[in-house]
Amino acid sequence: MKKGGLPLILILLTAIVSGCISGGTQNQTGTTSSVVPTTATSPVPTSTSTYTPPQEEFGLPEGNYTAIYTGFGRTCPTGRVPVRFAYYPGNETVKSVSLRGSFNNWAEWPMKEENGTWSTTVCLRPGRYEYKYFINGQWVKDMSNDGTGKPYDPDADGYADDGYGGKNAVRLVEGKAGFYVEFDPGDPAYLSVADNRTVVRFEAKRKAVSSAVLVTEGGNYTMKLQVWWDSGEVWRAEVPFVGPMSYYIVINSADGGRFLVLNTSESPFFSFDGVDKFPQLEWVSNGIAYQIFPDRFNNGNESNDALALDHDELLLNQVNPGRPLLSNWGDPITPLHCCHQYFGGDIRGITEKLDYLRSLGVTIIYLNPIFLSGSAHGYDTYDYYRLDPKFGTEKDLREFLDEAHKRGIRVIFDFVPNHCGIGNPAFLDAWKNGKQSPYWDWFFIEKWPFKLGDGGAYVGWWGIGSLPKLNTGNPEVREYLIGAALYWLDFGFDGLRVDVPNEVLDPATFFSELRERVKEKHPDAYLIGEIWTLSPEWVKGDRFDSLMNYALGRDILLNYARGYLSGEAAMKMMGRYYASYGENVVAMGFNLVDSHDTSRVLTDLGGGSLGDEPTNESIQRLKLLSAILYSLPGTPVTFQGDEWGLLGDKNHYDEQRYPIQWDQVNEDVLNHYRALAKLRKSVPALRSSAIRFYTAKNGMMAFFRGHNDEVLVVANSWKKPAELQLPSGEWRILWPEDHMGVTVSGSIEVPGVSVLILERG
Repeated sequence: MKKGGLPLILILLTAIVSGCISGGTQNQTGTTSSVVPTTATSPVPTSTSTYTPPQEEFGLPEGNYTAIYTGFGRTCPTGRVPVRFAYYPGNETVKSVSLRGSFNNWAEWPMKEENGTWSTTVCLRPGRYEYKYFINGQWVKDMSNDGTGKPYDPDADGYADDGYGGKNAVRLVEGKAGFYVEFDPGDPAYLSVADNRTVVRFEAKRKAVSSAVLVTEGGNYTMKLQVWWDSGEVWRAEVPFVGPMSYYIVINSADGGRFLVLNTSESPFFSFDGVDKFPQLEWVSNGIAYQIFPDRFNNGNESNDALALDHDELLLNQVNPGRPLLSNWGDPITPLHCCHQYFGGDIRGITEKLDYLRSLGVTIIYLNPIFLSGSAHGYDTYDYYRLDPKFGTEKDLREFLDEAHKRGIRVIFDFVPNHCGIGNPAFLDAWKNGKQSPYWDWFFIEKWPFKLGDGGAYVGWWGIGSLPKLNTGNPEVREYLIGAALYWLDFGFDGLRVDVPNEVLDPATFFSELRERVKEKHPDAYLIGEIWTLSPEWVKGDRFDSLMNYALGRDILLNYARGYLSGEAAMKMMGRYYASYGENVVAMGFNLVDSHDTSRVLTDLGGGSLGDEPTNESIQRLKLLSAILYSLPGTPVTFQGDEWGLLGDKNHYDEQRYPIQWDQVNEDVLNHYRALAKLRKSVPALRSSAIRFYTAKNGMMAFFRGHNDEVLVVANSWKKPAELQLPSGEWRILWPEDHMGVTVSGSIEVPGVSVLILERG
């Protein structure tokens, strides 16, 4: 959930922060190497990272330099200052408080209680920030009034409308900009193990660095400018092994300064113990994923279709009652389509299509909820340990998993720990027995007795009465939920996708426990969190392996493919994205553009609504977008039917979920997706963790893939052709297929609304 606008704020960015930067002279020499900085429109030099063997005993260099200490005992990184946020609840009963604001993309940062006051201190750059407190799993409506006429945060500098009828608090942090470096080896964004290499990166002010070297006891590695955005950039080096390593970083600034990034004055060298504490799942990095909405994919057993009708939520709801509808596969959409119009898709139907999915190169299937529930979408779980009979039997499920695994396909299930359905036995017991129920504290019931479906009587997800919120602060609830996740992983699933993890009470505790227990039994299990924004705090090694990367697929790639973003703007946004996540995280990213929660990508690209004939331009833009998606690190995800050329507008009863009509296909689009899968499988660089920017101008952007910049991906979202000056040497065209094998050098014309993929000759 986003609240209000996301304005700027002022914060202290000084060249010298107390205890963090100091001048000094040390002994021993460190080797440096020149790397020319680039602008967003200038090609990056194509030479690969160089390695220099150690010439002398490992130590600090001679000469003048400024030491930047980033280790234990620092207050904040250079360019940031500590800002404290506090809340005193008085006599109110408070179980949890989190800080959410424009500084963290409205994600959740837990606050700690001490002597009756909840507080946290965060390091911020200069600017203006809006924020809110998230108390007991609920948003504060008006930060200026806690109900007694007092503000929730007495240190707020002001308030602003949040766009939802409430008010955000505002903090102003003042300061001036200067040279800064951010490096934290405890954060995978700066140090990670990816593709069996040790990757070290640092962030600096845009164009402030002219060259940098990673100095290790085993030799020196030239660092290269990797990605950039308006205000900053990231430099990267990779060490071609994983093992214990002492190191530091030498930086030559654009104005002639020399800086050493060190641990502490007492212990200047950083030390990596060689242990990969956040392992990359290579089966994800090498994979292609496909999302299935089971009721609308394929009907393999008509005898279980009617079983959807006897436990639908509408039959239980005492506030908004109704009757569900069972339709034939090609029947028209009704107002019940989102949630209570059933079409009969099931597990056996998916099994029947496994060979088709394999023909698309699919190696990962993500299933929307399949457990007992009261809706077509399944996000109102009744029983977390039982397959919904409308989808078949456990025997059907076992056969599906076995057949998928035989074909090299792994399967991920959807897990909903934040809320359940009103047909959940625990909730029904609390409804019947009130405080005498052993499950009373499983929920947040505010008045009793109540009617089922009354969102004013108990806390529901976004106030929806059919989705009562679970109290994951209760150990019994946590055990029930985590036990269910383990049960299905033991059954044979290969991972899970978590619905709305940011809404779960005390998510840091819950998901840390979930990860620890899952990885202990199933270390290769893939854990995905449904977070829509750029939120690296969720993927630091203690919660998820990846997020649902709408922040990449929709915010950047979709808008670029539409022509809404220039190549320069899109590349800068990608720079911020890739700077935020560890390379190991990027390598196992769950990269999607559309899903059951959005309009179909072809509709978003101007192709029309369900039943329309998509335009040639929308098809071309779909090809552009999918080709970029398949060329990026991580696993590309296709929502069922996108490869069929389907359309669907979310605003019309969620028509993007309409059943695939298997007798109506756009062969051109289908063949395109099959060709992309073949390309990705045949070119290892496209499955690697490494990406580095080359150039961007007008509608064009270009980036390298592979650990030696061996592949160049060039996209042009404008209709007008663009000319690209290629990196030196010969390049062989890999894509599009009709130009495969052609060798080029010098410059090349990039047609409008197209992608070229080239490999060094």
